[in-house]
Parts: sequence; structure tokens; C-alpha cells
Amino acid sequence: MIRKLGSGEKVPFTQHLAELRTRLIFCVVFLGAAFIGCYAVSDKLLTPFARMLGAKMVFLTPMEALMAYMNIAFYAALAISVPVIVYQLWSFIAPGLVEKEKRFAAPVIVSASVLFFVGVAFCWFVVLPFAIQFLMSYGGDVMTPMISVNAYMSFCLSMMLVFGLVFELPLVVVFIHAVGLVSLDALRNFRRYWIVVAFIIGAIVTPTPDVINQTLTSLPLIVLYEISLVYIYLFGRRKVEKDKA
Repeated sequence: MIRKLGSGEKVPFTQHLAELRTRLIFCVVFLGAAFIGCYAVSDKLLTPFARMLGAKMVFLTPMEALMAYMNIAFYAALAISVPVIVYQLWSFIAPGLVEKEKRFAAPVIVSASVLFFVGVAFCWFVVLPFAIQFLMSYGGDVMTPMISVNAYMSFCLSMMLVFGLVFELPLVVVFIHAVGLVSLDALRNFRRYWIVVAFIIGAIVTPTPDVINQTLTSLPLIVLYEISLVYIYLFGRRKVEKDKA
């Protein structure tokens, strides 16, 4: 069984499998090395989370403290490995693409990575500090916080993951327009409804009923939607001018 490269050269399918296995092994080895390095400094990686909490964390089982260090080391190693994984993925699929597909795929991969990290950073610097401060204030003088390190880290990391995915919105909008599901005019008309949807999403993903925190979450979604429309408009206009030429 053979598979054709973008240049027209045919390569046996078994060779593609061998290449895929080699690249996967490289990614796993790199991730493992990054994990070892991150685990060596896992106490320093955990410190900012503890500082944000403003209270000393506890562990409820003998293994929980160790697992907390391993989890934070793994997620940090995964973040470090993302550029390598993306590069290996691109290097594997690029030979099978034509030049037009290559020009489209490369910006998508880079944009997806950048938007994800922007979402994670927004959650870390904006959402989590407000959310944790608000939730911790519920204890008042009648309750003493005893936060499980595993539960706390799961909360923080899941929130950062959710915001990383939510910030992929521009790619989703551009994609559904590119495949012809919706027109630019339809997206523009949907703008007023998107504002409502954005605030609903903000209310769902924000762990507090605080209006300010929910607004801080919703506004970037509205801005990202507008950026998507601007990109579609500029790209579409450039394409029309190129076709006329």
C-alpha cells in the first residue's frame, strides 16, 4: 500500500507508519525528559498556586502530596512539549499536503497553540485570583479553610484548560466560514446574539456568581468574535482582489 506525497512522490504506507512511530517516540522521550526536569523543581512550580490561595494546603492521604507534585510537573512538562509536539505533527503531515494546504495549515497550528496559551494566561492572571479570593471569603470567621492540595490543583488546572479551549473561538468561527457553513453577513447579524451567548458561557465557566468575574470572562469572548470577523473580512477582500487580478 502506498501513499502519495505533496510533490507527487509515492512512499510505502509502512514507511509512513515507521516515521509516525519515530516521531511519537521522540515526543514521548522529550515529554519524559521535560517531566524529570519539571519534577526536580515541582516545589517551585507549586509555590505560585499556594501563594494565590493565601492559605496552607493539606494532603489527606499519604500519596496525595506526591501526586500533587507529579501532576504539576506533568502539566508543566506538557506545556513545554507543545511546540515540539506541534512541530513533529506538522513535519509528519506536511509532505502529504499541496502548497495551498501548507499555507493554510501552518497558520492554523500556530494560531491554535498561541490562542490556547493566551487563554491559559488570561485564566491565571485574571480569572483565578478573583475566583479564589471570592470563594475563600465565604468561610468568614466561622470556618477555617483546609484545602486539599489535590482538589485545589484539579480546580486550578481544569479552569486553565477550559479557558485555553474557550479561547480557540476565532479558529472555530473562521473554520465554519471557510467550509461554507455560514457567510460573513450571517456572522455579523449573529453578533447581537453572541453577546448574550458570551455572557452565558461566562456564567457557566466562571466558578463564582460574582458579576465582575463573569464579565471579565465574557468580554474576551466578545472581542475574540470581533477579531474573527475582521480576519474573515480582510482575508475575503484580499482573496477577491487576487481573483480579479
